[in-house]
Amino acid sequence: MSTIKDAIRAAKLPERVVPVCLNLDLQAEFEAAERELQELLDRPRDSLAAGGPPKDLSQRVRDLEAEMREHTHDFRLRALPRPGWLALVADHPPRQTEDGAVDQRDQYVGVNAETFFTALVRASVVAPELDEEDWRLLLDEKLTDRQFDQLSDAAWSLNRRDVDVPFSRAASRHLPVSVPE
Repeated sequence: MSTIKDAIRAAKLPERVVPVCLNLDLQAEFEAAERELQELLDRPRDSLAAGGPPKDLSQRVRDLEAEMREHTHDFRLRALPRPGWLALVADHPPRQTEDGAVDQRDQYVGVNAETFFTALVRASVVAPELDEEDWRLLLDEKLTDRQFDQLSDAAWSLNRRDVDVPFSRAASRHLPVSVPE
């Protein structure tokens, strides 16, 4: 049985993986093909001989799903140690209005929302390893605002929200409940 001292030394900061598709022009093709397939499925059939949706359209949807998965990369984020978090917050103080009040855009989060979240994402991503040019391209040209939000939400959550012991409903349906002795 380990002691609290052993547990502290072995402790790890929480991590999260955010999948990011870097070829989003496929999304429009996927949505169009899926919509067309759904329309065919929703049409009333006048006989059993009418058959199902065209197999080639179903296959096109599957192919697009696979192609999007090929262009999807996992970004692993890790919470910052407390001193690192505090330093990052200090480096991005909330903006001030002309009368010295905290700018409303920064009031809720307590940091300069315009600069902080980019720095937070960069500090939190532990994989893949990116150089300055990669970061510039990714953040300035290749991510949608929503994709950036997904990364920054994950980074914020890792550092500022509760970390609970996870519970899998799917696993609990297939395994017997164990009772501690």
